[in-house]
Amino acid sequence: MLLHQFYTIVASESIEAQSFETTVTIQKEHPVFEGHFPNFPVTPGVAMLQIIKELTENHLQQTLFLESASNVKFLTMVDPNVNTNLKFNIVIQEDGKYVKIKNNTSFNDGTPVLKCNVTFVKR
Repeated sequence: MLLHQFYTIVASESIEAQSFETTVTIQKEHPVFEGHFPNFPVTPGVAMLQIIKELTENHLQQTLFLESASNVKFLTMVDPNVNTNLKFNIVIQEDGKYVKIKNNTSFNDGTPVLKCNVTFVKR
């Protein structure tokens, strides 16, 4: 985990062979929020992309390296004092040494937070 104790996994389930859904709880006391931003905490987008990487690595039991990200859309700001739970819906397509994913992240009530396509290289 790149950001030590930044989140905990609440639930995870495989939807099909190549897709899964994982709910995580962001730790609102994490030091990252002291600088991003003081008195107005916002979950960094790069931290959410890191969570996607780690969840995908865990699901595949494979170390991955970020190759590219496209169509990255942060749709709703994630204030850890208001919404600490995020639901990541990840669909995986493996293509040789590449792992391509489509992600839809939302709050528990279904409000969309992040949509993106990410390509990882297997290590």
